[in-house]
Amino acid sequence: MKKKNKQSRKYSHKALKPILELKQKYPDGINDIKSLSEEQSAWIQMKVQQFRECIKKVDFLCKPVWWESMRLTRNKIAHQEENLSPEELLSVISTVSKNLEKIEHDLNQNIKRYKQESKSKRKFENLSSIEFGSTEDKKQLVDAMEDYISPSVPKDVRIDFPKNKYSLLAEQILKEVLNKKDCKSYVSTHDGIAENIQTDILEWLEKTHKFLKKEDPFKEEAIFIEKQKRLSAEDLALDLSNEKSKIEYHYKRLSSISESKRGNIEKSSIDFDFYKKVCSAEKRIETETNEKGVQIEIAKWNSEEKLETIKRNFISDLEKNLIERKNKWELEQIEAKRKEFLDSLYSKIDNFRRIESVLVPFIKNLGRLWDLSEGYFEASGFEVLGTFAELLEKDESLQELAELLGKQSRSQSIFEKEMREKVVLHSNWQPKRAYRGEINGLKYSNDISAALPSELSLMKNPALKKLFQLKFAQKQLLSYDYQIQEESSIESKENEEVEIEKKEKKGPIIICVDTSGSMNGTPENIAKTITFALSKIAIEEDRKCYVISFSTAIQTLDLTDFSDNPINKLAQFLKMSFNGGTDAEPALNQGLKMLSENEWKNADVLMISDFVMQSLNKDLIERIESEKKKDTVFYSLTIGSSGNKGTIQCFNHNWFYDMNNPQAGRHLAEQLNEVRTHNVYDCKEKGELEKL
Repeated sequence: MKKKNKQSRKYSHKALKPILELKQKYPDGINDIKSLSEEQSAWIQMKVQQFRECIKKVDFLCKPVWWESMRLTRNKIAHQEENLSPEELLSVISTVSKNLEKIEHDLNQNIKRYKQESKSKRKFENLSSIEFGSTEDKKQLVDAMEDYISPSVPKDVRIDFPKNKYSLLAEQILKEVLNKKDCKSYVSTHDGIAENIQTDILEWLEKTHKFLKKEDPFKEEAIFIEKQKRLSAEDLALDLSNEKSKIEYHYKRLSSISESKRGNIEKSSIDFDFYKKVCSAEKRIETETNEKGVQIEIAKWNSEEKLETIKRNFISDLEKNLIERKNKWELEQIEAKRKEFLDSLYSKIDNFRRIESVLVPFIKNLGRLWDLSEGYFEASGFEVLGTFAELLEKDESLQELAELLGKQSRSQSIFEKEMREKVVLHSNWQPKRAYRGEINGLKYSNDISAALPSELSLMKNPALKKLFQLKFAQKQLLSYDYQIQEESSIESKENEEVEIEKKEKKGPIIICVDTSGSMNGTPENIAKTITFALSKIAIEEDRKCYVISFSTAIQTLDLTDFSDNPINKLAQFLKMSFNGGTDAEPALNQGLKMLSENEWKNADVLMISDFVMQSLNKDLIERIESEKKKDTVFYSLTIGSSGNKGTIQCFNHNWFYDMNNPQAGRHLAEQLNEVRTHNVYDCKEKGELEKL
């Protein structure tokens, strides 16, 4: 669900809350404004404000008819410094009251309009089970969970959980999880974990509901009660008054069958003796002669009205007894399932923390690894990942190697032209009034320091002193007008054409790793470290990465699809010991095959080996040359100095790692810089870049 849509649905729920509170408190409306106390008036104003603040963030398909009147009402209340007068308050209440039903309808329609983006949440919202409430209730539950688990939502503005059994159960579980030591702070800082906890709870609610429905030991009793409802009061009373009541027999048989499934729930407490007694008291036996002249006994009843009362009470007792025992059984099952679920959830969180401590250097988006925390992990496998993560942090040259690979690194930067607006400043000299400066003329003022001597002389004459004071007060003293020139800047905007770097999405990486016996020891560690480095960055940047390990045969590992648990596979690869002979051709054939597929056609190929191997056959070399013409770049990293030079020359760029040189890492970085410069030069020669 898009953020705007998600917010719109949430705030529709929040806006609905004060409207429902108003309807609940004043179901018949408010007609007599004078009967309201100050507290009631303030409460109504507060609810109207809450409602309007919420609908500001609601995105309606089209503005409802009540929208404008609500906007004006909100503004009036928001800017009112004192309490509203009775007349103004009556106007506000009238505006709200007249539209309550329409507002509620429009908000509910808006809630229906927006659907969840999360597949698990959307699936829950579409459940047909009435036990979870209406569609609006299920959506409210989902939104309430999101509000509850979010640390940024204050308690007083959270969406309420619906009032049904499963919603309250979800609230209870969330509360328990967040109250567990360290859980609240951890979940609040991991959005992916918070989302997965919510979906796990919703899935558990659905599974629990299905379990209770399937294992319900009271199904037959419920059917039995429905059958008794269809009996007439006379037939029911006649059966209950008999010494051997069929109804009593069947009911007790059903109770005994359910006994093994009820756990510790007590047996039925229906008092059949009581009903047998009251039914017998209402029955009288009369003798009549039938058509054949045989006298027979017929049951007659004193009061049909009383029989109806007996039937109603009997059915009510059966239903009440069934509900009580069923609720106790369900609570017992739910509690067992809840404890089991929480243990599993806490275990997943603990496992996830364990994964996180090892994989934080390996991958940014840890949320998508949530499902991996359910499985069993070999500690040694994750220790291997941790070890190689530390090695990677210490060797910056490996990081630089990975950055060079891919489409963006190969083509360097592509520039495109774009029109932009730039601000140009022009100097402009403006005269400015000053205390001293160049005399520009005369003026009238009350500035004594600038007044002409003839004006100041008025003060010396007692007869003219009052005239001076009057001119001073009226700013009519004839004075010098001084000014200086001051520089100021004027802004203007002009369009200019600039070249900007066009970023391309980084391409896939195909890594061929030599796992033959000649690589055993230090070369093995170097090859594993480099493979780990490239895999790490590929996963972080959402780039496709395909690893081919080869000796006499090949093994492949696709790190693109997280559903197949590549982390465990990569850990197993890093743990393996290298042995066997060397045959690079199957690995290169597999790499060339991958390049023929659309999603891998822009990939770069890197082979890590000591290149102690036979020369490649002519057909394979020709296929490699053909791919080079399609701008595919083949890199080689030679570990040691004993490699087959003829094979190495088939690659575009070759790096060498001297195991005996302590500065090998730095030299590798220098080689990468040379290749980067060479790539740019080649691009310029081909005319691929117009300007750097």
